[in-house]
Amino acid sequence: MRLALALVLNLVVGIAALPAAAMAQTPATESTTPATRQAAPDPLEPGKQALNKGDYASAREFFTTYVKDNPNNAEALYLGGNASLGLKQYDEAAQSYTAAIQLQRSLWAAHKNLVIVYAAQEKWAEFDRERALIQEARAKEEPGLSKQDVDVIDVLYVGPERYVVRSFAELNGRFKARYNIAHLGPNGKADYWILCESDDIDQVSFAKAHSKEVAAGQRSFSLDSYTAPTPAADGKSYTQTHGTIKFYPDGEPSYETVRADVLQVLEHKAAPMSSTTLGRPTTPTQ
Repeated sequence: MRLALALVLNLVVGIAALPAAAMAQTPATESTTPATRQAAPDPLEPGKQALNKGDYASAREFFTTYVKDNPNNAEALYLGGNASLGLKQYDEAAQSYTAAIQLQRSLWAAHKNLVIVYAAQEKWAEFDRERALIQEARAKEEPGLSKQDVDVIDVLYVGPERYVVRSFAELNGRFKARYNIAHLGPNGKADYWILCESDDIDQVSFAKAHSKEVAAGQRSFSLDSYTAPTPAADGKSYTQTHGTIKFYPDGEPSYETVRADVLQVLEHKAAPMSSTTLGRPTTPTQ
């Protein structure tokens, strides 16, 4: 039975708030100030401080006012988009990110956050287009992107619970994961997650039925759930539960499909096909 490694747990640490994750990608600006001179104050600092405090309303007001007088400042537009995203004002966020990209096409942080907005709006054609554009730029090795990127692409809200969705630019880890949908516990660490994965074990039957697809580099996928390893009563071993939710035997599913299937489980409208709890002598390591 397949069990996730501790690597999966570490992927979502620090994503306590979505906009904070987005702001971590704030574009750097090149300084031309001589070393002997004191750097000029950053005119965007008040808005940045408001964002860092999670005061998205104040940040939004600041950047809206600033952009009226400085309409060609891509960074201000981008940060204003982050403030709107924090307020779940998705139309306004999309407008800000799009305007920033028009001024600076390679502002990949804005492209990535636009993906999050489109997911929230369920605009799947735009979502797929934006992700394809980013992936194409990765293939060209454009600055600011890496084939090892792990991007937040969506946040799912189910009642009071929130699940952060990350996408791997390249299939990741032992089980070749594409998506990690993780719930964070009170300690900020993942206590439950669902992987859309492509385990090598499952590729044998896929190869027999889809030889042309295999030749083109395609793989079959599955949706699997995991709980975080917890100490057993003896204090020496650990237990972890793994569930098989669904198989995608004909190739990689779209994120739209994965999202719909995940929500069915999270909303208790569907149950895993199987569930097994196993004991381990030690906690899983990378």
